[in-house]
Amino acid sequence: MIPEPPEVSYWDASPRFQQLCKRKLGDAAWRWAEPQLQRLGERAAREAAPLAMLADRNSPQLVTHDARGNRVDRIDYHPSYREMQRIAYGSGMIAMKYTRHEHSAGAPFVGFALGYLFAMAEVGLYCPLCMTDGVARVLARHGTREQIERLIPRLASTDVDTLWTGSMFLTERSGGSDVGANETVARRAADGSWRLTGQKWFCSNVDAAVALVTARPEGGEPGIRGIRTYLMLRRDNPGLTIDRIKEKLGVRSMPTGEVTLADACAEEIGDFHVIAEMLNFSRLYNAVAAVALIGRAIHEARWYVERRMAFGRRVAEFPLAQETLLDLEAEHFASLLLTFEAVDALRRSDAGDADATQLLRILTPIAKAVTGKLAVPSVSEAMELIGGNGYIEESVMPRLLRDAQVLPIWEGTTNILVLDALRSARKERAHEAMLARIRGWSPPAADALASSLESLDERDARGCMDRLARAYQLTLLAEIGEEEVLQRLLHRPLGLVAGAKAGPPFPR
Repeated sequence: MIPEPPEVSYWDASPRFQQLCKRKLGDAAWRWAEPQLQRLGERAAREAAPLAMLADRNSPQLVTHDARGNRVDRIDYHPSYREMQRIAYGSGMIAMKYTRHEHSAGAPFVGFALGYLFAMAEVGLYCPLCMTDGVARVLARHGTREQIERLIPRLASTDVDTLWTGSMFLTERSGGSDVGANETVARRAADGSWRLTGQKWFCSNVDAAVALVTARPEGGEPGIRGIRTYLMLRRDNPGLTIDRIKEKLGVRSMPTGEVTLADACAEEIGDFHVIAEMLNFSRLYNAVAAVALIGRAIHEARWYVERRMAFGRRVAEFPLAQETLLDLEAEHFASLLLTFEAVDALRRSDAGDADATQLLRILTPIAKAVTGKLAVPSVSEAMELIGGNGYIEESVMPRLLRDAQVLPIWEGTTNILVLDALRSARKERAHEAMLARIRGWSPPAADALASSLESLDERDARGCMDRLARAYQLTLLAEIGEEEVLQRLLHRPLGLVAGAKAGPPFPR
């Protein structure tokens, strides 16, 4: 018989993730967080997961004009998407970060942990959650008191009827990763406000109420130094037009569109570094989405092979199937540790820890790069374990595979992130925080990596960053006593999901 899909709570199905959260949170914060994680893990599996299937098959539609010919630029969503919004925003994963309470110090970590459980069900909506959180974070750090009081209560609302979601309008036809080539112009109006004119090419959550937008003030210097960050509200802003919604390979539940700005009203927030903060924050969200998607794929595959009979035995009893599953689970767990080490570094950095700030600077691009790159082959391998029943569209696996492909692309491709990590090592010596930790596990490995980084040719940067990430993963595994997983990964280059083993990559 073909097994029914699992309906087990994602929290109950994730004992290692439970232990990770318990280790990182103090006893009091754990007692506060655990019921929330349990509740969302249950709702994500039983409610959000089937809703996500519906939302994926009923993509949002752009309505440009009403029945009387008036321009409206309205996005119509399937009811399943709206119900998922109620579950996600209603969980408080964003709100807890922007309200004062007894456990505010642990809220950033718990918010990402809740996001991990929700993203196991739905990666598409996790992008607007990221954008909304990112805009609120930037305003909290760089906005005026008036902007903070006016907008953050809306962005942090748990009620979808009062919620304003966020977005980031950055990419243009003239430049994606090369933001300095962007052509949108900002001009001062007579009333002192700013007016933006240009086209934005890849705007996810395109109908967001609040967006951070890049533009160059008229007459500003060329390149990235001339780019400024602006805050733009969609309401009562006739200079903003949604041209169309893009047909995407995956994350179809969420609208990504093209936008034309023609003297659109905006408020200046700061220079390019302001929106760069949101970009780096989004990279951390991307890493959480990647490990969540891998975790969901493995959950589906293990459930299936433990119940599917072949040649008189359960598929999970065959040695090759066991090895494939163990390889996948080891890669996933190591990536989960790496990602939530970055999440914890963000929490500590926000609290004023300078060492955590240095670690976060390099760990963010590395975690995003390696988890995004791992997502596609991991989901593919899990689908292969299930076989033909995983390939058909009635299964969740095709959607997971389509969704996975955006993760190494969004918020910077692998090459861009490797270059960013390399810059942080050369200019800020940020890698020294990682090497100091690795040295506690293997001094020879740390010394070899240090030598490689000092004499690195850019052509070899990806391999070097992979080795640094793998050594850090092994260090984290050693610190918590996961020797079996450590040994399984010790002889595997990062990114090799299953199959032939390579030679030992590190001296010990």
